[in-house]
Amino acid sequence: MRLGMLLPLLLLLVVTVGWVAAGISARRRIELGRRLDTVVSGRPLSPRMNQGASIRVRGRQSPRLQKAALLLKIPLNLPLAHIVPPALVFVAGTALACIAFWIAHVLTSRSVSIVAAVVVWIVLVRGTFALELGRYQASLLRQLPDTIQLVVSATRAGLPVSEAFHAIAEEMASPTRDEFVRVERDMALGSPPDEALLALHERTGVAEYAIFAVTLGVQARSGGRLAETIQTLAQTVRERLAIGDRAKALAGEAKLSAIFMCVLPVIAGVFLSVVNPKHMSILFHDPRGVRMLSFGIVTLILGIASMQALIRGATRD
Repeated sequence: MRLGMLLPLLLLLVVTVGWVAAGISARRRIELGRRLDTVVSGRPLSPRMNQGASIRVRGRQSPRLQKAALLLKIPLNLPLAHIVPPALVFVAGTALACIAFWIAHVLTSRSVSIVAAVVVWIVLVRGTFALELGRYQASLLRQLPDTIQLVVSATRAGLPVSEAFHAIAEEMASPTRDEFVRVERDMALGSPPDEALLALHERTGVAEYAIFAVTLGVQARSGGRLAETIQTLAQTVRERLAIGDRAKALAGEAKLSAIFMCVLPVIAGVFLSVVNPKHMSILFHDPRGVRMLSFGIVTLILGIASMQALIRGATRD
């Protein structure tokens, strides 16, 4: 029993010490990367791009790191996407997981407590990173029509695409400005404009940048009027954004219904616990009740995931 109660505290201590050690060891690498960005691009990045608390991976990423980042929705190489420092997210998730383990250990068995702690940790960490990444992508999408229009104006004035990207890095607001500073860095290291934009798409997950990269690549190889082609792309992007906003508005009722259906069982359980505590005690003290409660929690989580998948599929462009 004592070992089971001390296990969450030991886990929290190990995670905290590990993140502190990782931050100390990565400080020099981050400083060297900041100097490289400043020398190559000719200007320093935004101060938040150089924060040591941000996750920024240089070079080739291992398959295990990519799988872990995909599972937890970690925005690698996007320091500006983090509202909360990633170390704080992991520590907070571990702390809440320890609290969930302790509560479940008092009410149920150890196996159920471990499952509850793991579920709480994954849901909190993945949900936080997903919200941050979605906010960052939405900011880039809102600025994308103006970004493309700036490229159109520059090309109509007779300037090359590289100068248009330089103007974006100078004139646009963050986070587009900081991302195009990194695009300039890639171009200064020898990447063509279309490959630099494709790297921007892979880094941020914004599909419109991939379309932009393909447009520039096809025009560079086959020729044609670049300004008219990019102008058509800008109009297409505006239409895509308008359709996406309309789809989200139409899905608002479905989202509200999904939230109500997910919250209703919790409210009903709390209400029954207050009105008749003996009626709910069987779910925590009887083995059959514990199995029923575990089955209900698992099916509720699966229902939430399925509703989110349906809504996301219906509102996807």
